[in-house]
Amino acid sequence: MKMRAAVAHARRGLRQSGPLAALLVALLVGFSGLVSDPGALIVDGERSWIDEGYRPGKRPIGNDLTGLFLPRFLWQSEHWRQSGTIPRWDPRGFAGRPNAGNPQAGLWYPPVWLAWSWGGPSALGWLTVLHLLWLGLGGFALARVVGLGLLAATVTGVSVMMNPYIIAQVIEGHLPHVWSVSWYPWALLGALLLRTGRRPGGVLLSLGLGCSVMTGHPQEGVYLGLALAGWAAWDALTLIAARRRRGRETTRPTGEGRDAVGRLARWGVAFLLALGLSAVEWVPALHARPWAAGPMGGEGGGGAGVYHLWPSNLMQLVSPRALGGPFSYFGRGNLWETMVSFGWAPLVLMALGIAAFPDRRSAWGWSALLGLGLWFAGGRSLGLAAVVAGFPGMEAARVPARSLFLAATAAAVLAGMGVQVLGSAVDRRRSMRWVNMYGRVLAVVVACVLVGLVGSLMAEAGEDRAGGAARSRWLLACEQLARDELALATIAAVGAVLCWSVSRRGDGERTAIVFAGIVILELSLSAVKVVPTAPADRFLGGDAVSDAFDRHRPEEPFRVRARDRFYLDLQAWRDDIEKTNINDLFQVRHAAEVIRPLYAMVRESEAAPAVRALDTGLIRAVMDRLGVAFVLADRPLRLGVGPVIETGSRGISRFELMRNPTALPRARMVPGVEIVEPARALPRLAEVDPRSCVVMASDPLRGIEGPRQPYTPAEYEQTHPDRVVIRVTTEAPGLLVVADTWMPGWRATVNGRAVPIDRGDHAFRVVALPEPGRIEVEMTYRAPGLMAGGIISSGTAGLLVLIGVTSLGRRAVLPRD
Repeated sequence: MKMRAAVAHARRGLRQSGPLAALLVALLVGFSGLVSDPGALIVDGERSWIDEGYRPGKRPIGNDLTGLFLPRFLWQSEHWRQSGTIPRWDPRGFAGRPNAGNPQAGLWYPPVWLAWSWGGPSALGWLTVLHLLWLGLGGFALARVVGLGLLAATVTGVSVMMNPYIIAQVIEGHLPHVWSVSWYPWALLGALLLRTGRRPGGVLLSLGLGCSVMTGHPQEGVYLGLALAGWAAWDALTLIAARRRRGRETTRPTGEGRDAVGRLARWGVAFLLALGLSAVEWVPALHARPWAAGPMGGEGGGGAGVYHLWPSNLMQLVSPRALGGPFSYFGRGNLWETMVSFGWAPLVLMALGIAAFPDRRSAWGWSALLGLGLWFAGGRSLGLAAVVAGFPGMEAARVPARSLFLAATAAAVLAGMGVQVLGSAVDRRRSMRWVNMYGRVLAVVVACVLVGLVGSLMAEAGEDRAGGAARSRWLLACEQLARDELALATIAAVGAVLCWSVSRRGDGERTAIVFAGIVILELSLSAVKVVPTAPADRFLGGDAVSDAFDRHRPEEPFRVRARDRFYLDLQAWRDDIEKTNINDLFQVRHAAEVIRPLYAMVRESEAAPAVRALDTGLIRAVMDRLGVAFVLADRPLRLGVGPVIETGSRGISRFELMRNPTALPRARMVPGVEIVEPARALPRLAEVDPRSCVVMASDPLRGIEGPRQPYTPAEYEQTHPDRVVIRVTTEAPGLLVVADTWMPGWRATVNGRAVPIDRGDHAFRVVALPEPGRIEVEMTYRAPGLMAGGIISSGTAGLLVLIGVTSLGRRAVLPRD
C-alpha cells in the first residue's frame, strides 16, 4: 500500500510540474543559441535586415537593442552601480533632455533594476527570456481560470510565450515591448476574477496594467488598457440591458441591479489603481510634454505608415517564414511588425476551440478579442485604427500592427480550448468530424493561395507595376512554403494525428498529448530558426573610429557631430563621446530646433530627393555654440568644417575626422545681450557673435551700469547627470552661458545663493552674475512631477499589497481535472 501511495504521489508531482517543465523546454530550445553563449546579444551581427521604413540599403547592421535600448541601459546601469542613483537627466544627446519623463526610459520598472545591478550587455536578453517565461506562466494561469485542464493550459502558455509575432519582436530588439506584453495574461486573468467579485482579481488587473505601462514602451500598455476598457464597457452595456429587462418585470430593486453597479465600481477602482501604480511614469511625462518635440527631421528610422497587415501577410498563417526571414523579407513593411502567424498546429487548435468548445460564451469572447486585434492591425484603411487614433492621447498608438500582441494572447487561449476539445473526443464520429474540418482548413488555405496567384496573373496581364510586385510576393511565398521543411512536416503531422485519433476510440487524451507535443516542437524550432546571437564585442569592441578619438581627445568637455547610422549610440557610450543627436525621437523642442540644421550638412547621395536648403551661417553658429569640437563624416559634407585630422576605414566604410577650430567651450562668460523676440531667436544666431552677445528676450542684467565681463571661458564639471558645477573668476558683471538644454526643473545657486536660470540662444541656460569675484555656480535637476508621481505610486503599491494580504483567505479556486 505504501508503495502504491508513493507511486501515486510521484505521478501527481510529475503531473503538476509537467507544465513548468514544458514551458522551460520550449524556451530553452527556442533560445538555445543564447543558452550556448550566455554573454551574447540577441542580434544579427553580420547582416542588415530589410525594413521598408528605411530607404533601400540604408538600414545599418543591428537592431533596436543595439541602436536604441542597449546604449541607454548601459549608461543607466553604470550610474546605478557607481552611485546607487537613477539619473533624472540624460546628457548624452540633443544637448540634454529629461530622463524621468521620457516615456521610453522605463526607469521605475523594478525588474530592470536587477539587470542594472548585473550590468552586462547580455542582461537585457536574459531579462527578456525571464519575461517570456512569465508570459507563459500567465497564459497557463489564465487558461486554468477559463476552465481548461493542465494539458490545455500548458499549450496556451507555450503558444503565447513562443508566438512567432512575439519572437519576431524579440529578434528586432523590441525588448521593453515584450516585457510589457508579459503582463497581458495576468491583467486579463485579473479581469476574469474581478468580474466574479474576487478581490485578487482587482489586484492582478491593476498590477498587470500598471506594470505593462511602466516597462519603457507605453504603446503596449495603451492597447491593453483599450481592450480592458472595451471589456468594461461591454460589461456595463450588458448589465444595464439586463437590469432594464428585470425592471420591466418588477418595480422592486433586484440583486442583479446591485451586482451591476458593484461590478462597474470594481472595474473603475481597478483602473484607478493601475493609473496610480504607474503615476511615477506618466506624471513626469505629462510635465515634460509641453516642452517635448516630435520628430524634427532627424536620422532615426522611418515612419509607421507601412506597419500594418497586408494581404500577402495571410501566407504567414501557414508558416511564419512564408515571406522570408528578417534579412530576406519580401513582404510589405518588415518581418517583425507585420507578421500575422500563430503557428500551424495552434491555428488548427484555434479552429477546433472556436467550433466546439463547450462554453460558447467564453469561446466567442476570446474570438472577439482575436478578431478585433486583427482588425485593428489591418491599419487605418479598415476603419477601427482610424477611429481609435482620434481619441485624445492616442498618438502613442502609432503602429497598428502591435495590436497583434492582443491577438496572440487570445489565439493562445483558443488553442488551449482546442486541446480541451481534442481530449474529449471519445467517439469515432466526433474524431471524423475533426478530420473533415482539417480537410476544409487545408482547402481554404489552398483556395486563398490560388486566388492570390490568379490575381497576380491578371495583374501581370495588365502590366501593372504594383500588381507585378504583388505577383512576386505571392509566387515567392509559394516557393518559400514548398521549401519550408518544418511547415510541411507540421502540416503532415497534424493531419496524421487527427487521422490516428479516429482509430483511438475512447482515447482522446492521447491525441491531445501528441498534438501538444507538436505545438511545442513547432514553435520551439521556429524560434531556433530566427533567433540570432552575436558576441557583444561585435558592437562594443574597439575600432578605427574609437582609436582616432583616443588620439585627439581634448581635456575639456566637447561634442561630436556624426550620423547615428554610422557611429551608433552604443559606440559613443563605449568611447565616452557625447554626440549632438542620438537615435531617439524624444527631444526638448527648443534644443531640437537648434540641432535640426546640423542634419542638412551631410550629403546623403547625388540621387537623393530634394534636400533642405543649406544655411551655412546657421550651421556654423549652432556647431560653435554647442561646442562641437569634431565632425565624424562617413560621406561627403555640404560645407567645409575645418582641417581633416585623421582618415581611416571601418569595414567597407571610409571616414574623416575633422576638427572645428571655432568651437566654443561648454560654459563661457559673455558681456552683452541681443534682445530678440523668441520666434526670431534661432535665425538670429547666425548674425550674432557668440563671444560678445547671447540672444535673449530680455537682459537679466538690465539696470546695472558700468562695464561688463568680456568673453571668458569657464571651468565646466559634470559630477553627475543631474548636477553640473561651473567655476569662473570675473572682474565685472556678466552673463554665464552654458551650452546645455534649458528646461524647467533645473535650479542654480551662485556661491550657495539660489538664482534663476534663463533661456538664451534659443535653447541654452543663462545665469546672470551681477557681482564679480571667484564664483561657483551649481546646477541641479529635479524632474517636475516626479515627487508627486512617486508618492502616488508608492501609496498605490502599498494599498495593493494591503488588499492582496487581506485577500489571502479568499483564494481563487481553479478548476480541477
